[in-house]
Amino acid sequence: MPKDYTFEDLKPGILLLAEPFLDEPAFHRAVILLCEHTSSHSFGLVLNHPQDAILDSIREEKVMEEIPLYTGGPVDQTILQFIHRRPDLISGGQEILPGLFWAGDFEQAIEAIINQQIEFKDIKFFVGYSGWSAGQLEREVKSDSWILEPATLDYVFDETPESLWRLVLYQKGGNYRILSTYPDDPTLN
Repeated sequence: MPKDYTFEDLKPGILLLAEPFLDEPAFHRAVILLCEHTSSHSFGLVLNHPQDAILDSIREEKVMEEIPLYTGGPVDQTILQFIHRRPDLISGGQEILPGLFWAGDFEQAIEAIINQQIEFKDIKFFVGYSGWSAGQLEREVKSDSWILEPATLDYVFDETPESLWRLVLYQKGGNYRILSTYPDDPTLN
């Protein structure tokens, strides 16, 4: 389903959905929230690849046992990042789209969780990230590796990771609705 995308289509707040035939395990059925896109690089976080680990397993000081982690992408698994929709409790975040913030004061975020002021439906933590060098993402989009769709707060926070890829494609409509039903392994069909 080729489309001529322009540089302006790629911007923070856009979702990148891996096309179903993308032969890259790190991006299998991935839904990536684009957080930054400039002429020199692009950066995003995979919203639908939860890890089996929790935050306490990668931090020395124990803050809370049940903070789930997501794999943000294959790049630099030593980096911990977060997105949230609570700027009233976490200062310093960068607004990606209205009501959605990337990063901010990490200690405020942890404190808000410990004090039960913020719920996990309002914040997500990621290990690693998805990154592209200058022009790389544009080339991948033009070669139909990614399907673009504007993000919504519901997509980012309220949908289950297991259903997100199919749901976004289904709601996009048209031929994308057909793609949403494509099996993980077509040889089993």
